[in-house]
Amino acid sequence: MRLLLTILTLTTFLFGATQMGLKGGSCTLSQKGAVTLNYHSTIYKDVTYSASHRSGKNFREIFVGSSMSVGQNISLKILDYKPNKRFKGKPKTGIFMVIATINKKIEHIQMAYIFDKGMISATGVLNKTTIGFSTEVDYSFCTLGKK
Repeated sequence: MRLLLTILTLTTFLFGATQMGLKGGSCTLSQKGAVTLNYHSTIYKDVTYSASHRSGKNFREIFVGSSMSVGQNISLKILDYKPNKRFKGKPKTGIFMVIATINKKIEHIQMAYIFDKGMISATGVLNKTTIGFSTEVDYSFCTLGKK
């Protein structure tokens, strides 16, 4: 009976550790490098990015509340995000909820994101035109699912 209880406890612990790994595990993430913005078939590399936090344990901590702008005509602010179910060995995906201001016109949009090999790219539709951004995310301090 004690052996069965030990095996059950160990299995529960390992399953929990695996699930944590699927959700990022014990990580320190940070946005690094330049942010590029693509709107109306133009790629902007002179994006001003204002991070809500320099680092965090998940995308919510490093992206929600962050904003980016190009001049005074284009700006995005990430209000929230919803991750999709994670599948082992597949890129992480989900949705960013964003408030976009283009030429002083404000709209709420959703941007589908994909995180793969340290790059996050998000794409949505604004005024019948594709808008997106991408940047590099450092996840080198993850204990489960290292690079």
